[in-house]
Amino acid sequence: MGSTNSVYQQSWAPGKCKFFLWTAAHKRCWTADRLARKGLEHPAACPLCDQAQETIDHLLVSCVFARQLWFNLLQKFGLQELAPNLEDEKFDDWWATASGRVTGQVLNGLNSIIILGAWNLWNHRSRCVFDGTSPSISNIISFTCVDMHQWYLAGARGVSYLLALAPGDR
Repeated sequence: MGSTNSVYQQSWAPGKCKFFLWTAAHKRCWTADRLARKGLEHPAACPLCDQAQETIDHLLVSCVFARQLWFNLLQKFGLQELAPNLEDEKFDDWWATASGRVTGQVLNGLNSIIILGAWNLWNHRSRCVFDGTSPSISNIISFTCVDMHQWYLAGARGVSYLLALAPGDR
């Protein structure tokens, strides 16, 4: 948690994204497992895959829906080999491993993708739980790419580097 913790604290990300990642790193997100520990009503299974109990690590990295999201999102930037695999169970561990495989502006861009991807995955999950939205990887990718473009316009160098390298359709 220590190295990933400093990554998002030092990142270019807005405060709302940093706060979300802090709550995720400290297991403070109101997922089904936390609701159950507090004796509150909670869904029986992950609202995105309906295959396992929802924890923040499941939601962000080990859920089949999340793994597919990460592969498709990272593929847009030629980084699909960094996507989580079946052995990845903890979000912070996966992020640290993926970040350790790249350097420079690619690392800065990857960190932005992971921050935005996790933020948008959480928000999409919330829309599924509270608004009855159907799980959609393409919607999360669209939101994340729009956010990345906004970060690019605001001067995020790692994002601009990856956007310049990405093939045409983002």
